[in-house]
Amino acid sequence: MASVDRYNRWIYDEIAPYAGRRLLEVGCGIGNMTSYFLGLDEVVGLDRLPSSVRYVRAAFADRPNVHICEGDITTRDTVAQLAGHRLDTVMCLNVLEHIEDHQTALRHMAELLTPGGRLLLFVPAGAYMHGTLDSALGHFRRYDRGQLRSLVSATGLTILRLSYLNIAGIPGWWLNSRVLKRDILPHGQLKLFNLLAPLFIGAERLLRRVWDVPLGQSLLCIAQKPTQ
Repeated sequence: MASVDRYNRWIYDEIAPYAGRRLLEVGCGIGNMTSYFLGLDEVVGLDRLPSSVRYVRAAFADRPNVHICEGDITTRDTVAQLAGHRLDTVMCLNVLEHIEDHQTALRHMAELLTPGGRLLLFVPAGAYMHGTLDSALGHFRRYDRGQLRSLVSATGLTILRLSYLNIAGIPGWWLNSRVLKRDILPHGQLKLFNLLAPLFIGAERLLRRVWDVPLGQSLLCIAQKPTQ
């Protein structure tokens, strides 16, 4: 996903208005999205893979406000490790689908938020698109809007926004994952997708002004912890 910088920027533009000043990124990977938030007061990156943790620590070694931790968000030990950071934002982008016990993961994310803090959640949508690409990437599931609303609401958070994104990504994912049965997206397709991104992003933004679009390759959820 590092090669689709225009797509990554789109995600950032959608979620940035909801971010606070002290952010936890659950599943930071190699820091594709972490880099967009370096101007915050504190950025805490969490990942299960030691290799990812080492990579991101080295990449942002000159940033005293960035702290990278190894851990599993479903465990109490990890929650205890992170509890002292006073987090007003928890961000989880294209990660929840990789977690088998996603209910516990979401409950722990909500617990780590300070009162009034926000969860920024981005997941793949559409069970009908689940195929070989999802299996190869380690996805346990894809989500629909009703399912995600129930999961997030069960944590006690109030949903501020829940919307589909990336209509244009549906045909390519369906073709590669369900028809051609590929286990990796061709690099050429990713380059073309990134090249055309400004066109379909602009078109989708215009469409969303007049219509609550009922489908997309992904779902964006913004939820807030009660102040009391």
